[in-house]
Formats: sequence, structure tokens, C-alpha cells
Amino acid sequence: MDDEQALLKRLRQGDKDALGSAIQLHHAFLVTMATPLVGRELAKDVAQETWVKAFSAIAKFEGRSKLRTWLARIAINEAQAILRKTGREIPLDGWGKDSGSPIGSRFNAQGAWGSPPTPWHRDTPEALLTEAELYECINKHLHRLPNDQQSVVLMRELGGLDYAEIARALNLSEGNIRVLLHRGRQRMHAMLNHFEEAGTC
Repeated sequence: MDDEQALLKRLRQGDKDALGSAIQLHHAFLVTMATPLVGRELAKDVAQETWVKAFSAIAKFEGRSKLRTWLARIAINEAQAILRKTGREIPLDGWGKDSGSPIGSRFNAQGAWGSPPTPWHRDTPEALLTEAELYECINKHLHRLPNDQQSVVLMRELGGLDYAEIARALNLSEGNIRVLLHRGRQRMHAMLNHFEEAGTC
């Protein structure tokens, strides 16, 4: 957090190196977060507009939330503005519908684990070598989530937005957001468990 405060101070002073550091830290995240909302090409425009708006308003940013969270809020507003401007709408067909638990088959009729997850072991050199593979696998599966789950997971886990903010951004109820987040997390959990058991993505 001290590093972020130092970065913010430099940004407020107009430090170009700080600007470069902030972009390096957060640009890919902004593109990734906007992609399920507007598509890959427009997501780049969203990120660009987010930086323009953020740097013109950096003096007003009080630092009550993380810089990434503040940028995420701006990006969501920009995504919605671009959609309005281009006359496009977020494709909400099937959004918010509960497709069931992706790990439901692992529980018995009483709700207990029928097939519990394998414990993780990271204490060997071989296990540590798999971390890069695991990162790639997580990234691949995150992008395979249904768009609604992907958006919610990105906004909540990476963007740090609260349920009410996500609900407003996606025009869904907070209850729907909680279900989507839960299902997205379950899908990621199933992938992690498969990776641990099989050693493959």
C-alpha cells in the first residue's frame, strides 16, 4: 500500500515515469475486464479512455479505494458510454441464469463431499515448477467462463468492486451477482482440482 501511495503522489505531481508505471501495472487488467462487456477491440478503446479520464481527475482521487478499483469503476462507465455511443448493447442473452453447480457431482445426497478435493503440495521443486503452467491454466479457464461469470469474477476478484457496483454495471440484481460469482469460483475450483489431480490443464 505504501508503494501505491508513493505512486499516487508522483502521479499527482505529473511524473511521466509514474504514468508509465501505472499503465504497465493496470492496462492489461483494464482491457481484460472490459472485454466481456464490449469485445476485444472496443476494450482497448475503453482502456485508453479510462487512462485519459483517470489522469485528468487524479488530483481528485482521495485514495479511499485501491487505484485499480478506481480505474475499474472508470472503465465500466467508459464501456457503458461506448456501448451507448455505438448503439450496441451488452449481449445479455442467458446472463444471470443459473446453469447449476459445476462441482455438484462431487457431493453426495447428504451434501457432504463424495469426492473431496486433493490436498495441494507445493513443497517440492517439481511442484514449484508447475506454477507457471498453473498460471497459464488459470488464465485460459478464466477466459472460458461464460461472459456473465467472467465479468463478475473479474470485477470482484481483480477490480475489487462491491456487489452493488457490479450489479449496477451489469444491470442485474445483487443476488444474481452473488450466484454468478459463486458459480464462476466453482468452475475455477474444479479446474484447479483437476490440475492438482491430473497435472494437466
